[in-house]
Amino acid sequence: MITTLSVQENSAIGSDKQWTEPPFGGLRVPDSVFQLLRQFAFDNEQADGLLAFSVQKGRELVKLRNYVGLLPLTNRTQLEILPKAGQPDEARPVLLNMVRYLRQSPFRMLPAAYTQASRLPLWETFITTFLDSVAPLVQQGIQRAYVTVEGNERFWKGKFQYVRQQRENAWHAERLAVRYERLTADVAANRILKTTLTYLASATANPRIQHRISQLAWAMDDVPLSDSIPDDLRIVRRSSQLFRRYEQALHWAEALLHGRGFGIRTGPSPSMALLFPMERVFENYVAHGIKAYWPDADDVRVQESSAHLVDEHVGTPKFRLRPDIVIRHSDRTLVFDTKWKTIRGRELGTGADPGTYGIEQADLYQLYAYGKKYAASDLFLIYPANETFRQPLAVFDYDATTRLHVVPFDVTNSLAHEVERLTRYALTFQTLP
Repeated sequence: MITTLSVQENSAIGSDKQWTEPPFGGLRVPDSVFQLLRQFAFDNEQADGLLAFSVQKGRELVKLRNYVGLLPLTNRTQLEILPKAGQPDEARPVLLNMVRYLRQSPFRMLPAAYTQASRLPLWETFITTFLDSVAPLVQQGIQRAYVTVEGNERFWKGKFQYVRQQRENAWHAERLAVRYERLTADVAANRILKTTLTYLASATANPRIQHRISQLAWAMDDVPLSDSIPDDLRIVRRSSQLFRRYEQALHWAEALLHGRGFGIRTGPSPSMALLFPMERVFENYVAHGIKAYWPDADDVRVQESSAHLVDEHVGTPKFRLRPDIVIRHSDRTLVFDTKWKTIRGRELGTGADPGTYGIEQADLYQLYAYGKKYAASDLFLIYPANETFRQPLAVFDYDATTRLHVVPFDVTNSLAHEVERLTRYALTFQTLP
């Protein structure tokens, strides 16, 4: 059984040996778990974007950053990192809904019904989705394939191998050296699924899930476990079209076994296969919504890269620009960029300059460049809504021909509703001369 510790992104984690109470807005964990996180922060270069080590009043902390999902720490302990979105009980459904729109990931196949699982941990939701993808394969009959076998048999089958007969069976006239094709379920794709089922059987205490795992594993009883998941994955990628129906299940198996996903695995270090940068999740989520629901646009492009900051240098353009979304209407071009950051919609008395709202100056420079190079008079910075940021900020006028709109996007509402609200706001502005 796996123990899951839940915490929100950007939270602090402290050891129970140094902290008598949890750090403010954070989590207090057993010292053994904290030491794994501490080691990961120091030893792994790619952990830099995920977490950072710090000391507060002589006590050590590990500060999480903008990654969400599952971080396995040991074979029996994992960290569930949820986004800061809406109320605490909304965070898990919000994340499950958003990762369904994450491009080039198995989570695009997450059933919509599971996105309302506010109490079911992410881990068990992911396991259930994997089992849902394996069940039809078993019901239809697992795929078998012919493999070449060389053996010494007591009867003739296939092709007789004269040289091997002389070498191996000179003193065994009752045996024949033959080579033949055998139909078997012992193929790479089945081994990966069987290995995943075996692993998951001990990774959950949910009796309903365990029962489903045992049923599926029984149907694959004649399939051995994989000796090497990476090797079998390479074989699968070279397999014929016969295994196309396995694609969804294999994507999930690969993520659950932490072989790939969106990160790395190096020796005993925790795997990042089930972690997602929230910036990317938000960007893909909003982009999908705009492509699906924006009305009457002549053209909607995601991650367009047709313009450069420098038009010519030594005969070639330099510094390619890549705004998140470009929308072209017959009379105007709109450019959108998403940022998963917290905006202060009103002065909170924190001591920070209320005139900047928490917006980074670099983001303003970036949008200005987009506006000039894409000939867009209206530019939009989209941030997640929060309790202080429910309405668009006052318009920022760069100059007489370019203006910036800073608008909230509420990820707890339906995607169609938020895009409709954004559309109404964006199209109320007249095109600048």
